[in-house]
Amino acid sequence: MTDGERFVGALPMKVDFHDLSKRRSYERTRRVAVRLVDEPGLLANARDYLERHVRTDLRQSRYYVLWTDLLHQDVRQIVRCMLEDTAQGDLLRDTQPVFVVLPPEETRTQGPRAQERSGERS
Repeated sequence: MTDGERFVGALPMKVDFHDLSKRRSYERTRRVAVRLVDEPGLLANARDYLERHVRTDLRQSRYYVLWTDLLHQDVRQIVRCMLEDTAQGDLLRDTQPVFVVLPPEETRTQGPRAQERSGERS
């Protein structure tokens, strides 16, 4: 088990999701979070992405400021913020820059039966 897996695994886990897309977003963000703790250099990818694709888009100026401020924090604090079960955490998951491209086998999601077992709302 890596440091990232231990750290992310010790954080409180969100269990109530409004829909399947929110669950997928959260699961994908947990995978990214593990990578960030294990490879903090990936933060540079996010900074580069923000500069190339977000900074000049006035419609995304709020998210640019949000993320550039957050990326000055320690990687573990960034991960905590990204995974917290709050409106802010949800916003961060929805607007996160590209830190790393996960391989397809890591992005496969749970099927409908897992959704039913979790009591997820539609």
